[in-house]
Parts: sequence; structure tokens; C-alpha cells
Amino acid sequence: MRKLLLILTFLMVGVSVFADAFVPDFDKMKVLKCEINETIYNQQNSVVAQNKYHRVFCLDDENHQIYLQKAPVDSISTYDEGQIQMYIQTLTDDSIIAENITLNRFDNTYNGISQITYDNEILGVRHAKSEGICTLVD
Repeated sequence: MRKLLLILTFLMVGVSVFADAFVPDFDKMKVLKCEINETIYNQQNSVVAQNKYHRVFCLDDENHQIYLQKAPVDSISTYDEGQIQMYIQTLTDDSIIAENITLNRFDNTYNGISQITYDNEILGVRHAKSEGICTLVD
């Protein structure tokens, strides 16, 4: 009986802790879509690939949070009316991509610098630079 009371107490404390957890309201956030051009360089600074892609960010100006789609980013170093600086780490089947991104809110530009570490030692570590234009989506 004592164990049951102890377990119930832990469950009730756990429920009350999670009840106060912050839940983002994506319906109230601004949505920013960025069209990005990326150039990947090898260790000798030769261009090995050029990519075009887009990213969709949800901006929570009230709480100074930004989300990639609906996933929180790894780290936000600056969030103000002029710019947002963040760090995003992406894991793929064959690499880890670590990117520092700056969103300039005055001219709606995207700038990123990445380091790509491949599982295959032949590919080594590469770096990339990306630029883009962002637009608010209604």
C-alpha cells in the first residue's frame, strides 16, 4: 500500500510539472519561407555542389522563439526586430550538418555557414555557404 501511495504521488507531481510546460501556438505565429542557394566546398575550397532548397520558419516574436517547420532550433543567440541568429544541427544517414544562420529582418535575407562532417572518411569535412531571400507567408 505504501508503494502504491508513493507511485501515485510521483505521478501526480509529474503531471502537474508537465501541465505548466510551454506549448507553442503555431496558428498565431508569422510564417517565413526562405528560398536558399547553397554552395558546398571541399577541403581545397573547390566547389563540389550547388543546391537550391527552401526552409519554412515559424516566428514566435512574443516569446523570442523560432521553429524550423514546427521543430525548435538547437540554439538562438539573437532574436530581435533586426535579426535572428541561430544554430541548427541536422543528422542524415551519412553526415552531420552544423549550420550558423542569420535572418536579416530588415531586408529579408538568409545567410548561413555550414560544416558538413561525413561518415565516409574519403569525403572528409566540407563547408558550405548559403544565401537566400525570405518572404512572409499569409
